[in-house]
Amino acid sequence: MNSELYNKTYKLPLDVLKHIQTTLISNPSADGVKRAKFLIKNGNITYQALKRLKNFFDYFNLQTDNRIQYELAGGDLMKRFVDTTLNADRHAVESGKKIKQDITANPNSELHAYQTPRLNEEKLGLKKNVVAIIVNEDNKILLLKRGDDSRIWMPNKWALVGGGIEKGESPEKAIKREILEETGLEIDDFINSFTIQRHMDSIEHVFVCRYEGEYTDIRLNFENSNYGWYDINEIDYLDTVPHLIEYIVLTFKKYN
Repeated sequence: MNSELYNKTYKLPLDVLKHIQTTLISNPSADGVKRAKFLIKNGNITYQALKRLKNFFDYFNLQTDNRIQYELAGGDLMKRFVDTTLNADRHAVESGKKIKQDITANPNSELHAYQTPRLNEEKLGLKKNVVAIIVNEDNKILLLKRGDDSRIWMPNKWALVGGGIEKGESPEKAIKREILEETGLEIDDFINSFTIQRHMDSIEHVFVCRYEGEYTDIRLNFENSNYGWYDINEIDYLDTVPHLIEYIVLTFKKYN
């Protein structure tokens, strides 16, 4: 069993729970009732229980075994959910291990980011933004949870520190300002930086730094409601702004 996933819980889809409930009403005394009631009562399931369900579905013979027991376990809906969830988790763990290897490998001198070709930053109307990837001593990345005000960008989603570059401001000065405004941290040195262009009308300067102070030093501004330090596996399960994982992958991808 993957130690990273041990005791992780998953919310069961509503259609799966409805299917179990409907089957239970019609078959209150059939084999599998105890598990069905447990699933309905809790509404979620642990990684260990998902593995047990997978074994159940893998070895269940629809031709000879009791079909009601299969349906009380969630039937085809639950089987698809189990297979999809476990496959996604295995992929996330494998990807996470590879990325963490890159982060851990002498991060203060050998950390290299994927580099894009030189960009024309003076293009008329081109928006300029900065993004900070802040890593602590445990190789976890700082994320901020956006506030719930509908007027702010991506409310209630987790994001990296960042924002727009003001007129006459250099990218490095802008990221230092954004970090200070959003977290209260004063960062002077960066491990690495690179530039990407995801859209035709804007570019983003990405800065990477390591914070060695107390993890509770963060002081949020009005734009954000919470913060946390997460490894790559944990981030994959947060409700994040678009492309956040891609930034991290690009950041810790070494030169070929």
